[in-house]
Amino acid sequence: MSIYLDEKNPGKHKPFDDAAPDIVEYVRYLEVIAGKSANTAFSYYCDLRGFSRFMKRRRGLVPEDSEMKDIDPKGLGTAFWASVTKEDIYEYLYFLNRECGNKKSSTARRLASLHGFYDYLVNQVNRLDADPTAAIHPPKQDKVLPKYLTAEQSMELLESTQTQSDFPERDYCMVTLFLNCGMRLAELVGMNLDDIDLENRQIRLFGKGHKERMVYLNDACMEALRLYLGKRNTMEGLLPQEKAVFITRRRKERISNRRVEQLVTGAMKAAGLKGFSTHKLRHTAATLMYQTGNVDILTLKQLLGHSNVSTTQIYTHLQEFQVRAAIEENPLGKVKKPKASSHILDTTEKETGETAEDSALDEELSSVPMKAFEGAAQDGIGLDASVLAMKPDANAGNGNS
Repeated sequence: MSIYLDEKNPGKHKPFDDAAPDIVEYVRYLEVIAGKSANTAFSYYCDLRGFSRFMKRRRGLVPEDSEMKDIDPKGLGTAFWASVTKEDIYEYLYFLNRECGNKKSSTARRLASLHGFYDYLVNQVNRLDADPTAAIHPPKQDKVLPKYLTAEQSMELLESTQTQSDFPERDYCMVTLFLNCGMRLAELVGMNLDDIDLENRQIRLFGKGHKERMVYLNDACMEALRLYLGKRNTMEGLLPQEKAVFITRRRKERISNRRVEQLVTGAMKAAGLKGFSTHKLRHTAATLMYQTGNVDILTLKQLLGHSNVSTTQIYTHLQEFQVRAAIEENPLGKVKKPKASSHILDTTEKETGETAEDSALDEELSSVPMKAFEGAAQDGIGLDASVLAMKPDANAGNGNS
């Protein structure tokens, strides 16, 4: 983790000063004026420092064989940024792809950092007249569907948090909130006690850009929170002024992003689930809610805290079971090959001299009609939110979580 970010105090960090002055000022602008989160500002900061190192080597300001990580990103003034050309940008993108092995999404984000930086220099502070990135578009992204757990796998994960954890009430509660509310990791870690309103069954979350939204709690979340908070509030050594909802067992302080990831990964491993990250729990919540058919895309957008509905629309492509069922319901899908007329359609001679007509008469041909799709329930599709409740028969469908 970066030396700049403080995981235990979301939104706080050490001063960003290991870069050119224009970059430092831009990052401050992102946080103070544009309202970006500390994580977003830090990502842009890292991207621009990387570009500074690349340009220093490209312009011969350091030895050609210098390792990128060893190049000092400081010492570049406004005149240097004005000298950057479109060709420099293309070479940088080529470098990211060929030498660094960046994925298209990573390359697009680094280009977005440059777009934002030059927009700041040209339009916000009027230090430059031209933007070399203006006509450069990001690489076309591959459409990859989000990976998610089925309802049965989610239940196995919840059970694992109770049997494999040294603080089962906390870990079970965190996973329950992930799976039912679709919250981000940073949102869960940043929750404070005064953000929870048990009486009205809701939680206040602060998403990207510190955007506030309310998420309602179903029965599973309410029960998990009551059990955990009862345990948390009676922990010996817990300071009264500690406002974090989720805390560490030993130090009694706000749990970090990394620690949550470790706990979730451990629970998944114990449950035999491979290839899933903590963020996949957010995808799981969104997918299961959408696939019930009771949540429209705009409601899901609000629940997940997306700025643009296009981000949410990826979940509309997950209805493979409906597409498959539609094809299988086609009345022609169960039609067998006509037997009586088959010899009229095919009289091709085989190598042995036998015709297809003879083969058709020698053996009875039949095709097995495709079964109508029956796996929706097995995959957790069409189930309501109660499948994620603490007990299999709990009624957890009392709110949009």
